[in-house]
Amino acid sequence: MGIRIRWENFVKLYKLAPFSAKGNFLVGLFFVSLLVIFVLFGPYIVPYNPLTMSDSELVPPSLEHFMGTDVLGRDLFSRMVVGTRYSLGASFFATLIGLIIGLLLGSSSGFFGGKLDRLLVLLMDSLYVFPNFILMLIMAIVLGQGIWQSALAIAIGGIPGRFRMIRSLTISVKERGFIEAERVLGASNWHIIRYHITPYYLSVLFVQLSLGMARGSLSLAGLGFLGLGIPPPTPDWGAELNAGRPFYLSGHWWLVIFPGIFVLIAMIGFNLLSEGLDTIMNPTMRRLH
Repeated sequence: MGIRIRWENFVKLYKLAPFSAKGNFLVGLFFVSLLVIFVLFGPYIVPYNPLTMSDSELVPPSLEHFMGTDVLGRDLFSRMVVGTRYSLGASFFATLIGLIIGLLLGSSSGFFGGKLDRLLVLLMDSLYVFPNFILMLIMAIVLGQGIWQSALAIAIGGIPGRFRMIRSLTISVKERGFIEAERVLGASNWHIIRYHITPYYLSVLFVQLSLGMARGSLSLAGLGFLGLGIPPPTPDWGAELNAGRPFYLSGHWWLVIFPGIFVLIAMIGFNLLSEGLDTIMNPTMRRLH
């Protein structure tokens, strides 16, 4: 019943949203759904094994090889589609872990305050000094290559920003009058967190999850491009970009263009989806439109 009610509430909010927000949401949902299909059914719909090498090296796009082949004769379309599973899987894991840790630390810091708040703020500010991608690079170098190592590096890099966002939201909600009224009535901290503060996180977390997927996909592609991401021969968008870069000027454009298109689709899809969700679920954003 609770899920049905929340879905009905979302439908009502969607109907109240401006046309631009609905358009962003639907276009973003289309691109994300396409990528999800690749994640779930990619190995079953590709025409070739993405790891199988052949004598057809550097063949341009054709009916036989939709996106051409790479320097080892592997079908590029098959590698891009199957690579979606690794790219989005690692991004989802990284975003989810970063959100959970940021939520736990940020809500605890903002709600309880005191020495815990000062300690966590000091720790997160010391990490926030580093630009997000630089922190990811440091963690990727320390942890080494691998899909889980890359996901963990991206997750750690995103924790300080999410901590600050959740902490600010918690403090703003905690200082409202109805929270003080609940305390006067004898409500416990757990009751206040569960029934009065947690609902404020829901819309923010959905938006942050979608936005985090966009940033995570780009970050993973960046690590792969630098040779710090998923090791070969596992298909990876960033690694394919890096492998095709030396051949681009010699006329083998498909080695760079098609991996870039997949990264672009992920960025556009998740960014539009997060922007649409933010406007639909946030009354303040709806008024600005």
